[in-house]
Amino acid sequence: MLSISKISLRELKLFNSDTGLSEKDFLPISKVRVMSLMANPRANSNDNVLYQAHWNERLVAYLSVLPDIGYANNQSIPFAWISGAWVHPNFRRQGIATKLIDAVVLDWKGMLMATNFSKITEAVFEKTKTFKTLKKIEGRRFFLRKTLLSSYNCSSHSNPLIYLGEKGINLFNHSNLTRKFLKLPENIEIEYFTRPDDEIVSKLTQATANTLTKRSAEEINWIIRYPWLINGLLPDRAAQKFFFASEIPAFAYYLIKVFKEDELIGVLLMQHSNTRFTVPYYWFKNGTEDVVAKVILLHASKARASFINIYNQKILNSMLKLRPYYFYSKKRTRKYLVADSMVDLVGNNF
Repeated sequence: MLSISKISLRELKLFNSDTGLSEKDFLPISKVRVMSLMANPRANSNDNVLYQAHWNERLVAYLSVLPDIGYANNQSIPFAWISGAWVHPNFRRQGIATKLIDAVVLDWKGMLMATNFSKITEAVFEKTKTFKTLKKIEGRRFFLRKTLLSSYNCSSHSNPLIYLGEKGINLFNHSNLTRKFLKLPENIEIEYFTRPDDEIVSKLTQATANTLTKRSAEEINWIIRYPWLINGLLPDRAAQKFFFASEIPAFAYYLIKVFKEDELIGVLLMQHSNTRFTVPYYWFKNGTEDVVAKVILLHASKARASFINIYNQKILNSMLKLRPYYFYSKKRTRKYLVADSMVDLVGNNF
């Protein structure tokens, strides 16, 4: 018999410290996600953040949510992002994921959003008939090296022949070309930070002021200090029991200021996750996007990332001009799904 349970943020600490979890076949949440959720400045201790489906006491599916606050129509709107939905392969196509999402929708009174989801998860959202695509952002993925693998990661693969072929292809690649020949102008300087100073906070706050989820110093510090991923060079026992990534060989944030002749022209928060390189938050002066694009490309290349995802149109257009320094690019679309209850409240406030 199927049963669904939920765990609040207050209960999550006790749940995570249960020594019996380590003996289970599957874990519904990673320790780093627990730490991040508990430190979330926009979460309430009563918020339910983890939902589990059991079949005769056996864990067969789970789903987590990330509490957030939206700002629209002169009001603050508590809501949650749906993330981390998983169903055991032996129990798929039985409507369990839909039941989990229905439970979350009821619990959060429909104040839910979702983005960066897989095609399979999107199909589940469509089945619920509760979510609408409120916004699409067009971007591009720039590939820095040729790859045969769908995971874009030559560092590990179960097939040794594909692994060797991938290594051979990448003996000479565009990452090497970029590191050797792509140079920043002499009047451009970069300064690195481990924590945002007042100027960085001011610029990133300014850059997100017109977005739904505006960010302040508190949220920016939380994002940097409590990521959902950690570095790990050897297989982690707990991470292997969690379906989503929590421990990877290469993970880092790069928080930088970009100067042109002592004038601040850009602030970038970049993230490197294994082979993926993204720029979650940024600010730059109009007319400096060519320099910013080079800075991003150089960082991604030196980090040996396979590709960069860009959704800012100005940076994207500047990146397209750097064609000799990447293999190819293709269009990507980021969708934002919003539950019916939030549609009228959010409107066009993205």
